[in-house]
Amino acid sequence: MQGSTQPDDTRAELYVRSLLPDGHTQQQAAVIDRLQGLSDADTLSDISVRVIGRQIPSTPAEARTELGLFALNRVSVFQEWAKRNNCSLEPAFEVRSVDSEISGEQYRALVFPVQLLAEYEGSDLRCVTPHTTDGETVTVMDRLAMLEGAEESTFTPLERASAARPPTQPDPPAVDAIDEDSDPLLPE
Repeated sequence: MQGSTQPDDTRAELYVRSLLPDGHTQQQAAVIDRLQGLSDADTLSDISVRVIGRQIPSTPAEARTELGLFALNRVSVFQEWAKRNNCSLEPAFEVRSVDSEISGEQYRALVFPVQLLAEYEGSDLRCVTPHTTDGETVTVMDRLAMLEGAEESTFTPLERASAARPPTQPDPPAVDAIDEDSDPLLPE
């Protein structure tokens, strides 16, 4: 990236929920296009999109797959970033009680936002969006406008917060089965 003012490893990870109605799918496509524009303008050196289901198990004991553990680890890191920066990730993430239709038991699940943007500089996490700070919620679209306007981040980065990429699943239906509507196997 000759002439770029950004470090070579300034990247973004966009987490999007699978199987959404058309309006959300179109919005996700618009966000991806804007991220690609930021990459083309050398504001970001890399972008990646990660598809995640509607909910994940709320504890490591319930996350019985590598993908579930990866997602839970990412949420933990995002929450640590928010804590360090006096922000909240609510209402983007919520823990709710779910009744299992199969077992009849109740368990807790962490509901993922429709889309989430994590920005990194090297291995440091520098911003997670959506987030709420000083009573105002910053959406992914708001954050993209800030990045497009070259607005500097005032957040304290969380050092060494990057993680290995989640395992790839050779069979996409298996990912949908554990991500989208599957209940965690271990009730709380």
